[in-house]
Amino acid sequence: MIGGLVYPNDQQPQGYPGQPGQPDYGQIPQPPQPEYGQPQPGYAQPAYGQPGQWDYSQGGQPGYPPGYQPMPPGYPMAPPPPQGTNGLAIAALILGLLGACLLAIPFGIIALTQIKQRNQNGKGLAIGGLVASGVWALIVVILFAVGAVNSSDTSASQDNTTRTSALPDSPTSISVDEVKVGDCLQTVEENNHIRKVTVLPCDAAHDAEVIAQVHLTGSWPGSLDASFQQANDACLDEIDKQLSKSSMYDQLETFILYPANETQWNKLNGRATCMVHDASGKKLTGKVPR
Repeated sequence: MIGGLVYPNDQQPQGYPGQPGQPDYGQIPQPPQPEYGQPQPGYAQPAYGQPGQWDYSQGGQPGYPPGYQPMPPGYPMAPPPPQGTNGLAIAALILGLLGACLLAIPFGIIALTQIKQRNQNGKGLAIGGLVASGVWALIVVILFAVGAVNSSDTSASQDNTTRTSALPDSPTSISVDEVKVGDCLQTVEENNHIRKVTVLPCDAAHDAEVIAQVHLTGSWPGSLDASFQQANDACLDEIDKQLSKSSMYDQLETFILYPANETQWNKLNGRATCMVHDASGKKLTGKVPR
């Protein structure tokens, strides 16, 4: 062929197409490569120029890589379960019920602190121990107060017995400053300047019995009448407390020994002696019933 290349046996060069635009049928055709920025089939890739945006036709959620599923909103994580029951809380309850307040109270307080720090059960037990300790403490205070009142009454009776036991058949004259609760006096009469009284056993006939002694507040009120008024008010209150349930309450009258001047007020620290006697003038023959 003039002007052309001659190939042996009319064979064309390998790798060149026989016709323009046609592949060599002796070669395996290759699939076309995707253009830059286009997602490959079966994979979710971010679109070009839009970071963080994903192909919704493929799996996954926007802003997350394929296969990752975020925690659904509105479901917070549950707190860990309590780690057992606090031992001090149990001890506080047991000791509180038994009345061992000196141990139950500190155990209960420490237990409440530990329960909060260690995430434990037993808060109700600790509080129960503290409440039980408080109840026991209240009972002790009440018993102590009742015992003090009874002891005062018993001491008053013993004072009179001791004072008169040496002379059971003879009255004993003492200064008004020495009169004590429980004393029974032979004779009482209204007088602005009583210095001595006669004490005798309460089972003997007598005129009055000393029920209480009170200390008036403040300094000398300035007059005899003012001193009497303060003493009278205080004695009436005290006698009502002690004899309001007495079977003789309606037949008794009050008799008071009180400071007559500033010197006596200061010497006795404002003390007044509260007595009762029979309003009809009869002699008393025993202790006034309570």
